[in-house]
Amino acid sequence: MKRLLLLSFFLLSLSHQAGNSDKEKKAAKVIAGRVTDQSGQSVAGAKICVIETGETFFADLEGRFQLTVKSDKTYSIQVNTIGYVPAQYKSTELSAFSQLSLEEL
Repeated sequence: MKRLLLLSFFLLSLSHQAGNSDKEKKAAKVIAGRVTDQSGQSVAGAKICVIETGETFFADLEGRFQLTVKSDKTYSIQVNTIGYVPAQYKSTELSAFSQLSLEEL
């Protein structure tokens, strides 16, 4: 009986967690953009870090990136790579992150 009760509690907690993750996925928004230098050339492999969550992403060979965040917050994004001055962007508007520019050292 004790095992059945523990198993029931475990399965109930799993179904509750699955429901929460579905809600979080619906609330999440995608930031898609491109990292370029000041002349508009793509910066491949730039490191993009969402400061509030600690998540790190890298731009592809064309400088494009895509990351998922909740849309109801202010986010700070830090971008850096070798040969460029690190840049930090902060906004509640996700579209503000679509075009990130780095200055050469």
